[in-house]
Amino acid sequence: MRYVSCRDNQGGVAEESACAHLQKPPAREVCTVVACGQWKVLEWTACSVSCGQGKTTRQALCVNFNDQEVNMSECDPEDQPPIEQDCAMSQCPSRSGDPRSLPSLPGGGPRNNLPRSQADQWRTGPWGACSSTCAGGFQRRVVVCQDENGYSANSCEERSKPIQQRSCESGPCPQWVYGNWGECTKPCGGGVKTRLVVCQRPNGERFNHLSCEILDKPPDREQCNTQSCSANPHWSTDPWSSCSASCGKGLRNRPVSCVTGSGLPLPEEDCRLRPKPARQRRCRGSRCPKWKTGGWAECSATCGTGTQRREVSCRLGNRRSPDGTECSQRSRPASGQPCSVTECPSLYQWREEEWQPCSKSCGTGHRRRAMQCVDQLGKEVHDMFCASQVRAPDSEPCNSHPCDFVWVTGDWTDCSASCGESFRRRLVSCSEVHSGNSDNYEYGHQSSSNCPGTPPESYSPCTVGPCLAPQEWRAGTWGPCSVSCGAGVMERNLQCETADGQQVTRCSPDAMPERRKVCSNLDCHLPVSCRDVQRLHGRVPDGEHFLRIHGKALKVYCAGLQTDTPQEYLTLTAGERENFSEVFGFRLIDPTQCPANGSIREDCECRKDYSAAGLSAFSKVRLDLSKMHIVTTDWQFASTHEGQRIPFATAGDCFSAAQVPQMHPLTYFSPSTVFSRFAFGIMGAGRLGAPLSVCFIVCVGGGGVCVCDLSVQSHSLLYMLDKLAYTPDVNATSGVRMIHFHT
Repeated sequence: MRYVSCRDNQGGVAEESACAHLQKPPAREVCTVVACGQWKVLEWTACSVSCGQGKTTRQALCVNFNDQEVNMSECDPEDQPPIEQDCAMSQCPSRSGDPRSLPSLPGGGPRNNLPRSQADQWRTGPWGACSSTCAGGFQRRVVVCQDENGYSANSCEERSKPIQQRSCESGPCPQWVYGNWGECTKPCGGGVKTRLVVCQRPNGERFNHLSCEILDKPPDREQCNTQSCSANPHWSTDPWSSCSASCGKGLRNRPVSCVTGSGLPLPEEDCRLRPKPARQRRCRGSRCPKWKTGGWAECSATCGTGTQRREVSCRLGNRRSPDGTECSQRSRPASGQPCSVTECPSLYQWREEEWQPCSKSCGTGHRRRAMQCVDQLGKEVHDMFCASQVRAPDSEPCNSHPCDFVWVTGDWTDCSASCGESFRRRLVSCSEVHSGNSDNYEYGHQSSSNCPGTPPESYSPCTVGPCLAPQEWRAGTWGPCSVSCGAGVMERNLQCETADGQQVTRCSPDAMPERRKVCSNLDCHLPVSCRDVQRLHGRVPDGEHFLRIHGKALKVYCAGLQTDTPQEYLTLTAGERENFSEVFGFRLIDPTQCPANGSIREDCECRKDYSAAGLSAFSKVRLDLSKMHIVTTDWQFASTHEGQRIPFATAGDCFSAAQVPQMHPLTYFSPSTVFSRFAFGIMGAGRLGAPLSVCFIVCVGGGGVCVCDLSVQSHSLLYMLDKLAYTPDVNATSGVRMIHFHT
């Protein structure tokens, strides 16, 4: 089946009466369903002969996806693997009983007189077919031990035995490949366009369509140009308008419309198969007036700042506009600008004093000098009068020749340890000597490469005195609990010992570990079900209780303790916000359009008409201890917020046709794929764990519903409980979420 609807030119759904003049495509058609089973081959049998040419066979079974054997009619007979092939063994010996007819070894006697371990050898048959037609598999062969006459033996060396199985590569699996759409068969009135769709490998090798997932096959034809045909549609043009510019470059425009042969207007889509005339073209008016400038005159000042001017006029060709109104005043060039020839003599100037002594005698120092602003009479004035004059530098480097360097050492520190062997250190630095005078030296830290000779030692070993042997508390393992049920005490031994195991009495009492601690065994008298809770405590209110399930203490919620049929539940402490099941109610009008980022969106063009949609949230789920599984259809602690009730661990997709990646060499996903997962935890006693992811499902199909199988074997659930091992106050959550993946 397929959905057939009437659409307008914008792609929206219209009434079927609007498409009454067109033939409606069929909504149903006959299809061929491929076989549901797949072939599985067993190992090749031994060769039918011990020497010469023989046959080897194997079984080919038809199995379903659960690896269960089904009727042979469920599998495609054309894809059945071969079940018989030739095998070649060693050449058969001569029928004569005379031992002289056998080849002899150097030294005389027949080969049968050789030790058996030397005459026996491994013999191999031919390699069988590859187990997979694509994406890699394996192939096997027969390896037997025989003597020189071709009879079975068992004295061959195992280390020299040839391999019986090897991997084989049969190339990648084929995929659907399609080309571009061809031209429409009709310009109007409903035509058909086609494209090539083939099943092939990346190297171009083609296969029949059954080798690819038939449900994923892209369409190879679709309707086109469904608009009705008008009577002789063509383009009609009006006269060109005048040029948009009175001078210089401009544009001319004219109306262009689609009309019938009688001149009636039509939509432009009806004329799109004809070349459309231009609506606009360039044009040029008369010459535009523009500004002309002359050369700059001399500066108005002989020194300092002045102005200079030039002639600016508006001209149209050779004609000059007397008042310049024909040209744009905003683009008029400047007719004057400031100018400067030379600096005028100043009444003030800077005067330099003598340089002061250098700050260093070597190694580059600095010297300074005073600067004064004076007038023409040499009298000092304020510096502001010389602000326009160039000021000479008032400092410069001096005595840049290198200095002499010496090693400088500090005092030794105390030993680093209070006893035994240790070390002490001192500061060693390279300093330069500034010779201010012969009796006074100044030191500054420099790079050690400047100092001559080997630097003095900065570390030195030292010994204060012998150290006492270290001691610490050593604790033994905890003994058994003093009681087998309830609260008790367990103890351990404590000793003060040195590093070599000698017992001493110098350990600090403050660092002494505890010798005794409380112990308990909670599950010695725990009930095994909520019915046992009711039998032990009577018809008490519903609540959490510790139960012993296969030797483990687990916290379970007992409901219906005041009835004759109490039941066990797991509390999902995250609440209904994180624990829900949903079948999305929206269906995309265009399944290839949205969503494109893996999210559930309602802003796409879609309709909400799926009757099986709904949203159910869960605060507790029922645990069936007799079958060791979760009951997904128990609604006592569930609420349905929208639509139908959706069982726990169930999700439905939104009919998106976005392609998804290939997940298995022989499996191809159909246009809609839903990934769902959920995790649940059970609270126990004594240790701390984390929630365990129990189920991860991949739902394949165009708009299907994913249901996670929560049934597990009893020993598997016990293994999960042992791994979880929750403390009584640790919360666990359960949730079902729907995630869409798109490529």
